[in-house]
Amino acid sequence: MPSEWNLRCPELLCEAPLQAWAALKPEDAVLQLAFYGVVGLAVLTVLVMVQVLLFGEVAKRQAKRRQIFNDSWRPYFAMCSLSDDLPEAALPRSRTQQRWLLLQWNRTQMQLRGAAHERMNRALVALGMEHQALGLLRGRVRDKLIGLTCLRHLADTRHWDAVMPLLQSRNTIVSLTAAQTLVAIDSARAMQTILAAAASRPDWALPRLASLCLQAGEQAVTGPLLALLNTTPASDHRLAALLVHSDPRHAAGWARAQLDDEAPIERLLVALRCLGELGDPRDRACLIEMLAHNNPSVRLEALLALSRQARSEDWNLFMPLLEDPNWPVRQAAANSLTVLPGMTAERLQQLLQAVDDRYGQDALRRAIAEAGR
Repeated sequence: MPSEWNLRCPELLCEAPLQAWAALKPEDAVLQLAFYGVVGLAVLTVLVMVQVLLFGEVAKRQAKRRQIFNDSWRPYFAMCSLSDDLPEAALPRSRTQQRWLLLQWNRTQMQLRGAAHERMNRALVALGMEHQALGLLRGRVRDKLIGLTCLRHLADTRHWDAVMPLLQSRNTIVSLTAAQTLVAIDSARAMQTILAAAASRPDWALPRLASLCLQAGEQAVTGPLLALLNTTPASDHRLAALLVHSDPRHAAGWARAQLDDEAPIERLLVALRCLGELGDPRDRACLIEMLAHNNPSVRLEALLALSRQARSEDWNLFMPLLEDPNWPVRQAAANSLTVLPGMTAERLQQLLQAVDDRYGQDALRRAIAEAGR
C-alpha cells in the first residue's frame, strides 16, 4: 500500500543534527553573531580547499595532455629541421592545441640557427600556422607575445604592417616585443621608428633599448640616433647613452661637440666613451683637459679613453691622478701606468717610491701585483 511507503527518517540523520545545532548555538545575540561568523568562515575554508583541489587536478590533467601533445610533435619538428622534405602532418583543430604547437615551435626555433632555422620557418608556413600567429596579435597579452615571437623568427617583411601598431601599445612588454620583431624584419627601418618612439616612452628601459641596438647592429643605429640627438634638446639626454652602440667613426663629430663643461654629465660620459672607442690622436688634448674635470665620473671616463692611446711619456699625466680623492680614478690611473709602452718593473718601482699619497701607493702596488710586474 502507498501508506506503507511513508517511512520515517532515521533519527541519526534527521533529528541528531538539529539537536546538535540547537545545543551549540548560544542564546546571547552577540554570541550568536560570532557563532555564525565562525561557521561561515569554516564553510568558506572548506569551499576554498575544494576549489584548490579541483583546480590542481584540472591543471595536472592539462599538463599531462600537453606533454603528450608535445611528445607527439617533437619527432615532426626534428625531421623538419634536418631535411628539406617536409613530412605530412594534420593541423590541430582546437585553439588550445594550436597555441601549444606555436609555443613548442618557438622553443625549438630558439635553439636552431642557419639552414635548420629556415627549414622550421617553411614548416610553419606549410602547416598554415602563420595565419594563426597573425590572429594571435588581436588577442590577449599572452597571445600577442606568442604571435610576436613567431613572427620574429619568421622575419618576413609581409608582416610589418601587422606588427607595427603593437609598437604603440601601452603595455611595455608588448611594445618592446613588437620592437624586437620589427628589428628582426628590417633593422634599419625599425630603428628609425623605434628610436623616434623611444623619446616619448620613458617606460622603455635603457637596457632593453640597448639590447635592441645590439640586435640591429651599428649601421642601423648610428644614423637614426645621431639625427635624433641633433634635434633633441640638450636637457633630454636619456637616449644619448645608446650612442656607445653606434659606429664611433660617425659618432665622433657629435661626441666632440659635447666636450663642454656646461654639457650634461650623462652626455659628457657617453661622448668620452665614444672617443675612447675611436682612439683618434686628435682628441688627446680634449681628453687631457677632461682629466681635471670636477666630476669624478668624467675624470674616470677621460682617463680610460686616454689610456687606450697612451704613450710612454704619459706617465706624468697619470701620476697626479694617484692622489685623486676618488678611488676608481686612482686605481684606473695605477692600472694605466702598468700598461704604458716601454714600462718596466724597475721603472714602476721608481714611480711607486715617488708617490706621496698612501692610498695612491696602495693602488699602484695592487696594479703592479695584478700585472705580474
